[in-house]
Amino acid sequence: MFKIYNTLTSRKEVFKPLNRSLVRMYVCGPTVYDKTHIGHAKAYVAFDVLRRYLEFKGYNVLKVVNITDIDDKIIRKSIELKVDYREIADKYCKDFMEACEKLNIKRAHIYPKATEHIEEIINIIKELIEKGYAYESDGNVYFDVKKFKDYGKLSKINVEQVKPQDEGVGKRNPQDFALWKKAKPMEPYWDSPWGPGRPGWHIECSAMSSKYLGKQFDIHGGGEDLIFPHHENEIAQSEACFNKTPWVKYWIHVGLLMMGKDKMSKSYGNIITVEEITSKYSPMKVRFYLISGHYRSQMVFQEENLEATGAAYERILNTISTLKSISTIDVKVKDSSLKRIMNIGRIRRRFLEALDDDLNTPKAIAELHSLTNFANDEIIPNEDYPAARIALKVYEDAYRILGVFKEVFEEEEVREDKKLYELVNLLVTVRQIHRSRREWEVADLIARGLRSLGIELSDQKDKTIWWFKST
Repeated sequence: MFKIYNTLTSRKEVFKPLNRSLVRMYVCGPTVYDKTHIGHAKAYVAFDVLRRYLEFKGYNVLKVVNITDIDDKIIRKSIELKVDYREIADKYCKDFMEACEKLNIKRAHIYPKATEHIEEIINIIKELIEKGYAYESDGNVYFDVKKFKDYGKLSKINVEQVKPQDEGVGKRNPQDFALWKKAKPMEPYWDSPWGPGRPGWHIECSAMSSKYLGKQFDIHGGGEDLIFPHHENEIAQSEACFNKTPWVKYWIHVGLLMMGKDKMSKSYGNIITVEEITSKYSPMKVRFYLISGHYRSQMVFQEENLEATGAAYERILNTISTLKSISTIDVKVKDSSLKRIMNIGRIRRRFLEALDDDLNTPKAIAELHSLTNFANDEIIPNEDYPAARIALKVYEDAYRILGVFKEVFEEEEVREDKKLYELVNLLVTVRQIHRSRREWEVADLIARGLRSLGIELSDQKDKTIWWFKST
């Protein structure tokens, strides 16, 4: 039974999606004005593990990661460098995608950009004004936080203690935040009912998440530094607009990566980019290091810890490779094999129990180290083929869930995919032979079998083409 910590309720909860057939997940993505650093990567890797584990447990997951491609920092950099803001955004969006690929983060299904959803943003703002939650002032539009009675329920903050969130004249309350910002000289802008301007930061996510996931969905996540004001403001404007409470069922937040006493941040100038760290250490060792701590805990980056984690990772890789090489003619299961297999089963159970408990990757990894010790002490010296096969299955489960050990399993996956394509090509060729002989019954039997497996066929004049049907 999978439990996850919900920031909204401040407790671990049994995960029950709104609809069992589809888990809808939204993760706050990057503001693309600089290179992706490993502080960002810690959060994106954590949500990748969450997605992988949900899929491992049989859920279909629809994941959306937004791209904030218009923002004060992007505009400032474009003015400083005297280039169009889109050039800045495109450059660092590409860097973000490359960083995710290096760290084996599965691609989200949708990467919506703020600038491509101006119409949706304007429509939500208009709705909030009509309902009395927002107001226009000199070309700006603000959300009236005092009109939303549950403001502060995520961050547990008192609205009276909130410092002013946006500069601006004509605000009813200092705590009100901007939904639409009046264009300043030299800034990019879009036309709106309130004059030329651009969206505020918070409204972007409400517009994009609701467009692709609906007006109520399962998971919304990001770094813990987004709890306030970003996620708090998202809740206020979304629940006010959509009349859905809770707007999101599970709010999940990742602890920050620290450099000493400070968080890793571009504004502090203490970042280590993904590009830099993966030029010195293998991307999989970096990923393994980032999941060696609990996702909700802050982690202090120390290179010596990364090196130690990398050495332990290398030992596991060597063990997996050795287990794969074990072969024997006599594969009869002996009593000693049964005892070893039962022990492996207990390790696997504890591995999955750790993940069921709020995605406890440190505890799960500890079980992988236990398996590695057991394999080197008991399985490998005795060349126990049956136990080796079972142990490899546990490591393969870890590969699929944690996204590590890519070096020893991906090649095998590629090889299996190649075999599958060759097999389908063979069946299509056999069907063509039967068609040429006008043996329609056998040809149709093969076609029906392939289609039942999700493989579509199209008979052309001199050949048959085939493809995997999208799901």
